[in-house]
Amino acid sequence: MKNFFNNLGIKFQRFMYGRYGIDQLYRGLFWIYLFTLLIGVILGGAIDRRIYTVISIAGLAIIIFAFYRVFSKNIQKRREENQKWLVFENGIKKQFRLLKDKWKFRKTHVFKTCPKCKAVLRLKREKGKHNVKCPHCQTTFEVKVL
Repeated sequence: MKNFFNNLGIKFQRFMYGRYGIDQLYRGLFWIYLFTLLIGVILGGAIDRRIYTVISIAGLAIIIFAFYRVFSKNIQKRREENQKWLVFENGIKKQFRLLKDKWKFRKTHVFKTCPKCKAVLRLKREKGKHNVKCPHCQTTFEVKVL
């Protein structure tokens, strides 16, 4: 029996040779699939059976696309898709990090946006008007802290 599973593993490795495999987009799609499944179960039982069917079909389409990407041989196209996903994911993570920092430093600092480059700057909470120089674009602007 042990040889059977070893041989099965070797056959699967040979099958996957030249195929794309698992990446961050696959993991993201998998979590989205689980989320849609959970929402379908919650809403389907509470509201209507048709909602469960629609959400289940959407979840099935997501997981089929995820597996299609894993077994695809068009590696360059899959890398481009993954790169776009990483840019999207990092943008969301950046927003949550900013919210976390705003909450963490809410008593000692104030957050202001640069009018030119839109960078968010963390400034000490000192009342009054201050001239601030943006470290990203070197623009000087006035900020009023309450």
